[in-house]
Amino acid sequence: MALKPKEAAPAAEKAPEGKADKGDKAPTPPSYAPFLAPAFVGSLVLVFIGERMLGNVETWRLVFSALGVLGAVVSTALRFVHASAEKDPERRKIERALSLFAGLGLVALGIYFAANTEAGRRMLGILDAAPDKRARFDGASTVAWVVLILVSVLPLVFGEIALAPMRRAPRVEGRRVRAATIAGLSLALAVAYAALFTYAAGELDAKVDFSYFRTAKASESTKKIVTSAPDTVEVRAFFPPLNDVGMEVEGYLADIAKNAPNFKYGFYDRLLNPQLAKDNKVTQDAVIVILRGPTRETLTLDKEMAKAAAKLKTLDADFQKALLKAMKEQRTAYFTVGHGELNEGQGAAAAEGRTSKVLRRLLESQNYVVKDLGMPQGLANAVPDDASIVVVLGPSQAFLPEEITSLDKYAARGGKLLLALDPETKGDLAPLAALADLAFDPTVLATTDQLFVPRRRNASDKANLVSNRFSSHASVSTLSRVSQRAVVLVPVAGSLDKKAGSEPKVDFVLRSSGAAFADKNGNYELDGDEKKATFNLAAAVTKPLADGVDKAKVKGPQEMRAFVLADADALSDLALGVAETNQLFAVDAVRWLGGDESFSGEIVTPEDVRIEHTKQKDMYWFYGSIIGAPALLLGVGLLVTRRARRTAGRKA
Repeated sequence: MALKPKEAAPAAEKAPEGKADKGDKAPTPPSYAPFLAPAFVGSLVLVFIGERMLGNVETWRLVFSALGVLGAVVSTALRFVHASAEKDPERRKIERALSLFAGLGLVALGIYFAANTEAGRRMLGILDAAPDKRARFDGASTVAWVVLILVSVLPLVFGEIALAPMRRAPRVEGRRVRAATIAGLSLALAVAYAALFTYAAGELDAKVDFSYFRTAKASESTKKIVTSAPDTVEVRAFFPPLNDVGMEVEGYLADIAKNAPNFKYGFYDRLLNPQLAKDNKVTQDAVIVILRGPTRETLTLDKEMAKAAAKLKTLDADFQKALLKAMKEQRTAYFTVGHGELNEGQGAAAAEGRTSKVLRRLLESQNYVVKDLGMPQGLANAVPDDASIVVVLGPSQAFLPEEITSLDKYAARGGKLLLALDPETKGDLAPLAALADLAFDPTVLATTDQLFVPRRRNASDKANLVSNRFSSHASVSTLSRVSQRAVVLVPVAGSLDKKAGSEPKVDFVLRSSGAAFADKNGNYELDGDEKKATFNLAAAVTKPLADGVDKAKVKGPQEMRAFVLADADALSDLALGVAETNQLFAVDAVRWLGGDESFSGEIVTPEDVRIEHTKQKDMYWFYGSIIGAPALLLGVGLLVTRRARRTAGRKA
């Protein structure tokens, strides 16, 4: 008997596709939830663009910053609302944690705007605080908001990436989201630690010298001085045989002798040549004697390499200084005094570097004797006959009419003037500029581009101009040849122009960039009544001798020469100490005034070059290391993880 097959049990009715049982039904998140994190990050990007990239365009800065702040506040508020409305305990914990990270971002924005706006600084009592207190506050507030932004954004982004695939799932893997959030927080803290460690290391006054040693080579300037000598220049070097320092010096002298037929040198052991050593007044080793006719100059080194290394680095500068003393008659440079000049800088002015010690040393290196010239020395009557140059360096008070008349008479008889005018002075400097038939505008210049030096890290830095726009005039010949890599620092400058109906030959040797403007109201911003233009910062002026002048008594070139600067601070110790190009600028001007422009050229000093960054480069390095590098690593990690998941899925 055939068995009747059992009837199959009725198949369980399948639930409609896409639906789960009532107990496993996934909650439906608000439609805006996935967009809260991108909206928050995008809002911060808008604030960054407005504050950091559009800072010079006030209207667009306000638009972008306002939209960014509004977007950050709204997205954070919606996240808190969503977290409060969430019924699932696990989801509520996750949303609240992400909300707190977004709240930290708002705190960071609050700190930034409080520390960088006039209203905020006034409310915190920082606006009128002492400079050192303001500097400490600026540093602390910058660190605070940068660290809070990192601690806010990275965990929020990491957590949101982990949560995104699970938003519509019946359940969320809380541990997975927490692990991603902690990973982002760890990365943010690591970046903050590295940045703070770098900053602290830069502030510590501890240095290790890893620089190499190399003897200076003979510069073109030194070679020109030697070849310009009408007779023989002889150098006698007294070193022990096979001395390491002597070998370095021999290489330097041999380089000069290659193309100088009127230059000869020899090396002698003072113990084997006692009479020659006595004739040259040499009583120790490692002495270089420069002879030209009856003139003798001495340069002393050290026979031990470890002790002589520092002097060998500056051998070219020291040798050139001694060579000039042997080659040329010593001249006199008078600095005017009694009008608050930089060469009288004391107290607060000295603390800010508004002094003239470096300029004095530069003049002495060119074989000048530096003296003062004021009322006690007879400035109101006449400039002394032995004056080769008269330097007027940033007077803060006007000159008396009698003093102006004395300087004018000096110029008329072929005098040489170095006039550095200070636009911030309260006195009338127009009569001084008129000595060179120039007009001086004391309105301080500022710039709308990045051609300025950050010093105080505020808007006033826009007046610290730099320029490489040199003419081909002999007074700036060295810098004009290297203008692609050399700039002159001109902090707080006025401007020059030709005086109406002037007769002298005027060459404006240094100009500002085309983005500069005369800041009439002193707010360092380009306003409606202010226009961008190119301004004259320095001028070289020549004028023929007046009738009846005894040419035999004229020192230097047979004409009046004046070098006029619209900024005295360019020749201050601060500028000359920071920028070596300012020293070349000053030396070339002095050489041109004295008729030594043929000697112009760089002095070789093979010391490690100090690395300088502009404000824009500093910004690129900062954000590249803080944001760019971590973002690149994050992107690579996400790419590798995504590929690994796809591979695992295909295998399954």
